[in-house]
Order: sequence, then structure tokens, then C-alpha cells
Amino acid sequence: MPLLAVALTALVSAGSVPAEVAPVLWTQAQEASVLELLVLLRRDTPEASVLRVPQWEREAQLVQLFPELAVAHLRVPSAFLPDLAADPRVAAVSPLIRVRAFRREGRSLIRVGQVHTLGWEGRGVGVAILDTGVDASHPELSPGGVSATAKTVMLFDAVGNDQDPRDEEGHGTAVAGIAAGKDGGVAPQARLVAVRVLDAKGEGSSAQVAAGLEAVLASVRRGNPYNIRVANLSLGGYESWWPPGVGSCDEADPVMARVFRQLTEAGVLVVAAAGNGGCSQGVAWPACFSTVLAVGAVYDDELCFDPLPLPFGCLLTSASFGEGQCLKQGCTQETKRDRITCYSDSGEKLGVWAPSHCARTTKRGGGYEDCFGGTSAAAPYVAGVAALLTQAYPFLLPAAIRTALEQSGTPRTDARNNLTRQRVDAQAALQFLTTYCPQPQAPVGVSVSRGSLCGAQALTMTWAGSPGASRYRVQVSFFPDFAEAAEHLVGGTSATVSAPPGQGTRMYLRVRAERECGAFSAWGASASVAYSANCERTPRRRLSPPR
Repeated sequence: MPLLAVALTALVSAGSVPAEVAPVLWTQAQEASVLELLVLLRRDTPEASVLRVPQWEREAQLVQLFPELAVAHLRVPSAFLPDLAADPRVAAVSPLIRVRAFRREGRSLIRVGQVHTLGWEGRGVGVAILDTGVDASHPELSPGGVSATAKTVMLFDAVGNDQDPRDEEGHGTAVAGIAAGKDGGVAPQARLVAVRVLDAKGEGSSAQVAAGLEAVLASVRRGNPYNIRVANLSLGGYESWWPPGVGSCDEADPVMARVFRQLTEAGVLVVAAAGNGGCSQGVAWPACFSTVLAVGAVYDDELCFDPLPLPFGCLLTSASFGEGQCLKQGCTQETKRDRITCYSDSGEKLGVWAPSHCARTTKRGGGYEDCFGGTSAAAPYVAGVAALLTQAYPFLLPAAIRTALEQSGTPRTDARNNLTRQRVDAQAALQFLTTYCPQPQAPVGVSVSRGSLCGAQALTMTWAGSPGASRYRVQVSFFPDFAEAAEHLVGGTSATVSAPPGQGTRMYLRVRAERECGAFSAWGASASVAYSANCERTPRRRLSPPR
């Protein structure tokens, strides 16, 4: 393994704000000789820093680096945790978390069909499935490929570290079918983007999740060719420091909290399963992060486990579930349409309820799973609805889509903690958005203060304000299609910008307006300036007169 100093030289820069360290790490450092960590690095300036090499850096082992996220996966001797925390290049430090797939027909319950009849089926919207992979050979999920015309885009495998995220377990294929299967999915015309972060046993770690998110974020920042607007994580875990707890886990895991925030700021709504532990005081990781929409489970209908000949009906309608994080003896309950399942995690951080048992969905190798359930099934129902809303209102940011899901629907109260949240209703959410957050006008009058730049010089870009806008997003790129762009968020109608990363001979600039509620305008007219990396003037040749 390369030494950390070698790999990070071009990424990090010094900072003066102390690193945010997950509190549990100080305890773990007393109990173990080696810590496995995720470290968030500072990128306050574009220049690489020439830094001293402290002792921890000579001792540390770099497992993997995620440049897009500015995160490193390290193994470091516990004794050097204070040195790591004090390093000015480090922004936050979190422990590695072990995660697994959360296992357990609800389109009718959440009124998906009514939205389909209006023409909204998710066309053109990308839904990233971070799971065990996806079987793109299934008729409902095919064809697979790497082009934007594929039904299932094979983006990345964080387990094999390649671009072949085929499903070796089956969980991800079932999840993908609920979200966007061509025949029975919530958003049948949406594009699936397969990202494998769990192995053939359905297990993985927060480092693998980070690697998957890195691939998604890189695709979005490089022009978003697959239009990824939603990400689904039907996975999670519990730790001694998050059993789960009350509220969000942002402080407990500061590195991944900032990683998920990056994805949200890039325009991707993150949906995650609340967990199947039967906990009533909180939800599992990563549903616990403040920027992640946590989804709990309800029954889509009464289930019959011992049918009798007509007209007698059913002999057994109760369901039993095994041991969970907070259910050491498991649980048994009568199934009923829209009833909260006894295994679903719940608590303050829960965002919405959605159907789970029993979903008929796509099965790895072909055919169908007859009763796929758990919050693993609930989450992709919500991800699919988010894709429908995004197609209908493509100018909305994740905050607006999330608000529509959380503030419309049918209220359901959890008797375990008296918590009331909305059970998602696609038609109600669509109606909510008709008046919630209108699209602002695109900025006009775009101008720049100079026609050319060189080196580290900057220019001022100005524009006329858009009514109702609370901020403006400025993009600067060396490409006219802005396939790779640096972004700046400003509150006024001007911005000071310099050359973006990369190389080119002409810079392109554009701006759009955004509202506080989560709507954004079309991009205003773009401007361009000539650019040279070298500010030195070419010396003039002196010619001597002929003798």
C-alpha cells in the first residue's frame, strides 16, 4: 500500500478549524490497537500544499482514496488518533461502519396509477440503486449498458472495484424492480443506475458505500449524462454508538454526514430504508443522516397465510418476524392495510411511511420474488414516486421533492412512540407541488468585467436579479456544454470567478436562479472569455538595422 503522504499531496490544503471527530473514536482508541477510519480532507484552496510528514502519516495505511468526495479510507494506529485529529488538512474523522441489506404490492395503496394516467412515469429520470447490484438481463430491467439509452446503466462496482455491478445476491434486483421495473415498477420509464456496494452475502461497509456515492457524484458533476436525481439505499447497520439514537447521526459520523450533504447539494435526493430492527427511538444508519429521507414500512394490505376455499376467506392473517436490533424475541401482529409493521424502525428522524409486505418484484436470474418486504421494499416505493415528481417538475431541487413527500399523503401514527408521519401518496404529492414552489425566471443581462484572463486572475460576472430568487448558482467551465464545471453559490447578483480546474483556452460562464423552497430556473445566457494559463508576455525581438 502506498503511504498516505504520497497519495494525498495533490488534494489537501491547510486549514485552521479543528477537525470534527466522531466521539466514539476516542473510546475505540483505548480498546483497540488499530483503527479503521474514514477521513474527510480539507480543500480550501485549489493549490496543492507542501506539508510536513507527521509520524501518523508514516504509520498510516491508505486503503482507498475518493477524490470526488475528498475522503480517505485509512487504517491507523490508535495512538496516533490525536495527531490525525490535529492535522490542519483533516476536516472530520469517522469510524468505519459495517452494513448489510435490509430484507422484507403497494402501488395501489400509494395511488401510483393515477399519476401514470397523467403521463408521469419517470421518463428520463435516473434512479441510482446502491445495493448488491442489479441483474440487467431481467426483461423488466434490460437492456443493461453504459450508454444513456440503457434501461439499467452499469455504473460501478465498489466490491470488485470495476464497472460491472452485476447482482450476485438478488436484493438489489428486487429493489430496482420496485422502483422502476418496466412492467410493475413505480416509475416504469425511469432509468436505473446500478451501483454495487454490497457483496454476495449482502454485506459491506461505509467505505464501500462512500465508493458508490463517489461514482454517483462524479457522474453528476461531469454533466450528469444519466440525469441521476434520486439515489436509493435499502441497506444499513447499527453500531454501539448508534443503536440507533434520537435525532440525526450527523455528529456521530461527521465524514459520511458531509458526503451525503455533497450529494444533496449536487441535486440528488437520497432515500434510505429506516431499518428492520423494530426500534422506536431512532432509525438505522444511513437513514439517520439529516439530508437522507428515512422510510418506514406499512402493510400494503391484509396478508393471507392460510387461505380457505371461497367464500370462507382466510384462516391466518397474522405475520411473525424474527429477532431484530430492538426486538430480541421478534414480533407477531395482525396484518392490515396501511398498518405500521412491528419490525419497522421509527423515531424523530423518520421522514415517511411506505408499503412493504408483500411486494411482487423482479428476481435475480429471471422471474419474480413473490413476497419481498421490509423497509428495503418501502424505500424504493418512495424513490420511484420521487422520480415521477421529478419528471413532472424537473426544476425542483431535492428539498422541494422531499417536502412534498413529507407534507402530503395519509397520516399514520406509530403507537409505540406516538409519532405521526405521512404515508406516501403519489397523487397527493403531485397535487401539493402544483402551487408549492414556482420556478423562478432565468437571470438576464449576463456580463463579465473583462474579455480575457490568464493564470490566477479573476473577473466579475454580473446579471439582473430574478424575482423571488434567494441565491444564484454560477458555473465556470472550459467546455461550452459545461460537462465539467466549477460551481459557486452567491446571494447577490455578481460573482468573482477565476479559472476552473483543468485546461483550456476559453472559459465559459453561466448562472441560474434558485428559490429557498427548492425551485431553480433555466440557465441564463452564457458568456465566454479567452484564457491563457501563462500571464507572461512574449518578449519582442529587437531587430538591428542593416549595416
